[in-house]
Amino acid sequence: MPENESTQSPEPFYSMSRRAGDTLYLSGFGPVENGQVVGTTIEEQTVFTMDAMKAVLESEGATWDNAVRVNVFLLDMADRDGFNATYMRYFENKQRMPTRRLIGAGDMFLGILVEIDAIAYLGD
Repeated sequence: MPENESTQSPEPFYSMSRRAGDTLYLSGFGPVENGQVVGTTIEEQTVFTMDAMKAVLESEGATWDNAVRVNVFLLDMADRDGFNATYMRYFENKQRMPTRRLIGAGDMFLGILVEIDAIAYLGD
């Protein structure tokens, strides 16, 4: 994708990703496909969300190891351990994890359990 272009979302009011120089910004992703929630557990919903984001990263020649900042919103903080265990599987370099913010969100779109956004660095 040429610099400063975006990956268009199914919604007209945002892009799924936007590249600015060597930085790639990913919008909030959640376990929703065709207007339906995918999965019922935090693990299932995290896998769907992380895989969708991974596809966008790969379209830019990147992996989750290029992520420098991740923001996570959980419907219920009691799901933190299940989320963390699933999340960690996506990073090969456990010594250089991205910075992260994890927030308990009391009201999520369609009642999803997790939403994630990220910033990735694609330079040298």
